[in-house]
Amino acid sequence: VSAFAFGLESCSSSPYACINVEGNDTVHVHQPVTIDAYCSTHVEQYNWEINNDSVFFTPRITLTFSTTGEQDIFLLVTNGSKTSGTTKKLMIYP
Repeated sequence: VSAFAFGLESCSSSPYACINVEGNDTVHVHQPVTIDAYCSTHVEQYNWEINNDSVFFTPRITLTFSTTGEQDIFLLVTNGSKTSGTTKKLMIYP
């Protein structure tokens, strides 16, 4: 019964999308960087878009960039009936 009540609560509450870069915000070419959405709330599904490509569907991802410059990280979350999105820009250094 409590699981059912929790399900109703998460569907009626609006999700909140939040992106956290683990470790240092300074990222270099070919250096793995881990990004997570654990700070997001009321979420059932995750959809990460890296430079307009939808590629990941888990709350935690590790990326490696092969070029320098600004990279757009977009997270869209949903709880089945409502969505929320946020963007994080990462600067990739040589």
